[in-house]
Amino acid sequence: MAREQLGICAEANLHGSYLLINVLDGQEAMLRQKLTRLPQIINRLADHFSEAMLSGVVAISSHFWDSLYPRQRPAGLSAFPEFRSEHFQVSHSMADLFIQVRSDRTDVNYIALQQIYQLISPNVEIVENLSGFRYLDGRQLTGFIDAPTNPRGIKRRKAALVDALNDPVFAGGSYLYFYRLQLDQKHWLQLSTEQQEAIMGYQKLDGKKCAADAEIRSSHLTAQHVVLAPNDAMLLEQNMPYASLHTQGALQLCFSAESDVFSRLWRSKLGLQQSGIYDGLLDFCRIDLAAAFFVPSITFMEAAARGEFTARSSHLLE
Repeated sequence: MAREQLGICAEANLHGSYLLINVLDGQEAMLRQKLTRLPQIINRLADHFSEAMLSGVVAISSHFWDSLYPRQRPAGLSAFPEFRSEHFQVSHSMADLFIQVRSDRTDVNYIALQQIYQLISPNVEIVENLSGFRYLDGRQLTGFIDAPTNPRGIKRRKAALVDALNDPVFAGGSYLYFYRLQLDQKHWLQLSTEQQEAIMGYQKLDGKKCAADAEIRSSHLTAQHVVLAPNDAMLLEQNMPYASLHTQGALQLCFSAESDVFSRLWRSKLGLQQSGIYDGLLDFCRIDLAAAFFVPSITFMEAAARGEFTARSSHLLE
């Protein structure tokens, strides 16, 4: 049975640290070996600082995957969707790797990132070093509860982790879509609570869906659910606000067992799925960083480091 990276389905934390990384030329073979040690670093520190609830994820970008793991590729791994929309523009990143570390202690995140960087620094360069934090009782900087429809309990694993029946090689892995959303908080705060709730599609206090007559057609909630039937695959979101004196917004992470779920959702958000419906929250945002990755299982990374694949085979050796 594949061992997934535990950070995929971990519960929410107080602090998040994120690295976007480019790999230096010719370092792929060395990095394949070192990536298998990152979960070991996280697990060791998680045991030592057990109260911090430390977890981590390392993911490989769609454009770098074939350089790092040329013999196997997740079937649905592709670049972050580049749909053209009259409502919104997205700036894309070409980072090769993404590393996330989360815990309830900033110092533990720092220790983990320091040990990870010491291990891989000869092979990489850091493109972005980002930090997020829990805001109030798990809210966005809009003041609304973040991802109120996120799957809970066992549904988290079903939403995020590739099933062995669908893809035995990449079982326990997850498709990851990351973007940094900047919020125009000045104009957002000029709206009344009723106007904000109509744009979001759910109530500010408790996250319950607004009454139909209070929700506008192009609401955040409507755009997320217009493409999904009740039994469709879902996304597992792990979002965190970020802020400085001049900019603020959210670091958005969407994990999925199926690659096309996010693509359909993104089309809907941009108003390309159904006429007249788009994510109204985007009127107050811009996205200046976006990329698509795959989070391989620990089992896959260890087997690939040992060379236990034949070219483009579909069997993961035990």
